[in-house]
This record gives sequence, C-alpha cells and structure tokens, in this order.
Amino acid sequence: MAREHTGAPFDPAARLSAMVNPDGYTSTMADPLPKTPTAPREPRRPLDLADFPGCKAVHLPVEELDDYEGHIEYWEARTETAAILAEPATLYHDVPSAGVARLVEMIAQARGTEILALGSVDLVQRGERGDVEILMQPDALFFLDRPWPTGRDIDVDRGPLPDVVVEVDHTTDSRQRKLEVYASMGFPEVWVEVPEPAWLAPRTSGLPRLTIYLLEGDGYVESAVSRAFVGWRASEIHRALNEEGKSAETVAVVRRVGRRLGRAAGTGPDDDRFLGTEREESRAEGRLEMARSLVRQALLARDLAITPAVEAWLERLSATTDTTAAIRAAVECRDAEDFLRRVEAPRPSALS
Repeated sequence: MAREHTGAPFDPAARLSAMVNPDGYTSTMADPLPKTPTAPREPRRPLDLADFPGCKAVHLPVEELDDYEGHIEYWEARTETAAILAEPATLYHDVPSAGVARLVEMIAQARGTEILALGSVDLVQRGERGDVEILMQPDALFFLDRPWPTGRDIDVDRGPLPDVVVEVDHTTDSRQRKLEVYASMGFPEVWVEVPEPAWLAPRTSGLPRLTIYLLEGDGYVESAVSRAFVGWRASEIHRALNEEGKSAETVAVVRRVGRRLGRAAGTGPDDDRFLGTEREESRAEGRLEMARSLVRQALLARDLAITPAVEAWLERLSATTDTTAAIRAAVECRDAEDFLRRVEAPRPSALS
C-alpha cells in the first residue's frame, strides 16, 4: 500500500533490496514510493508528434485551455501546442478505463476503505509564477489512501501523487513519450493496457496485454505484479478488463487483493458502509432461516403437524422475534395450536 510522504530522501539502495513476498514471486522493489514527487522536472525539449503516435497537434492558447473539452495527451505552454487524439475517443478507449474503475471499487469494498478513482483529470506542472507549463490527462488514476487531491487539478510538484496511473493504448502508444514524462514527474506506478475484445477495430499500438511499470530511480521497469495493489498480476488485470462479464476467476482475484490490502490496514468488508450493511442484513436473514429450520425440525421430530398457520407465522419472523422462545415452544408444545398460543402470547410487562 502507498504510504504518505515522510520527507525522507529517496534511497535507491534500499529500494532495490530484494524481497520475496508470500505469493511466491520475486520482486526487486521494497516499499512503495512517497506520495510527493522527488524526480526532476520534465526536460524541456521540443514537442515532437513522433513521440505521440495516434495524435495530432493543435494550437491551444493558454486562455482557451480551461474551455477545451477534448482529451489532451500532452500540452506545453512554451509553444501553446496540444497533442490530442487523431481519432475521437470511442468505446474502444473508454470501456477498459471504466472497467478498471469498477474492479478497483470491488477491491475497495473487500478492503473496507474507499479508494479514490478519477478519470481524465488534469495533471499539471506550474512555473515559478504559478502558470501551467505542462498538462497531461491520463485515462484513469487511483489514490489508495488519503491525502487525496482537493483542487481543480493535480499539481504534481506539490502532490499528493496517485498510486497508479492508467493509460489505454488503442491507436496511441504511451511508451513513446508519456512514460518518460510520468517518470520525470515521479509517478510510482503506471499501467498501460492494450485491449483485445473481438469487437475492437484493428489497432496500431502493439500486442494486447497490460504492462505494469514501476518507478526505479529516474525510469520505469516492467513488473509482472502491482506494487500498489499488492499481489494483483498484470495478466489478471488484463484478463478482467477484456471479459464480457466478471468471471469467477476475476471475482476471486479482486477479493484476494482487497482482503490482502485490508489485512495490512486492519480493515475488511464489514468496514465498507454499503457492503457492511448488506452483509449484516444477510447474516440477520440467515439467523432467521436457521430458527425456522430448527422449529420445523423440533415439530417433525415430535410427530406434530406443521399447519399452514404455523408456516405463516414462521414466514413472519423478524429481527424482533424471540427465536430462542420459539424453538423452546416447538420442543414443549402439545400440538400446532398450542405452539401458536405460546409464541403469540403477549410477553409479561417488565413493570407487572
């Protein structure tokens, strides 16, 4: 899990110390990176569209930046030029972004604490006077723990930084330049998904797969498993994003990841407000169904008829019913009518 910035300097030697985790895979990464940037700023080399495959350049003055409604891969103030998608964003692009957000929500419920999921939010770097110098928009990003961003954009020089940034490459290729910029901004983990559903149009961004990039020093290294979502493998994420529905394997994986994060935080599904309420209602109904079954078994064991009136009473059981008294009545009653008299008799008043 990501930790909050402590102000300690970055220690490459400590970060590169070998570690074997309980899942059996070997990683050269130790603890997650701090949530505030430590890397140098993006080098100011000229914008080259060859670095942004699938994009086109448009002139976008700074005064028009806030009103622009399209997706901006990269914008720089020096030339007031934006690299935007050459083709409009489609389902090919949006479905994986929405899908990973739903999976992360399931993990958050299993962990028992919220995870902030954001879509195409602005990531900016500002100059000394506070003017935006560089702006980028990822497809999705996640904050596992507070502090969360509170402004209109995310100032990467002030933080907090997201734990994971997600890019979906269909006609684009984030590896050409965006990874370089993300590394310069100090983002600890980037996922690049190249989708593969059968209904997708031909792509130009490489073989379908999800690649996890972990920041080491001033660059990224590929990893088979996430550092932020401990134990979640790239192959498992890619499979889940390209399924028509959630398979049993995917559900088991996200529960495993969420429960593992929860154990580290001391939380679980019952700590999630929605899921906790659902689980409590389910447990309450389970207790009532158990009481119904025990009453029926007691009556049948004594060769007493379970009349429609008894069945109707059993179906009306609620959380306020004294189920212990009902089971005792089934053991002691003479017949169905006597059972109903016992369970329907008014309780003695505490003041009588």
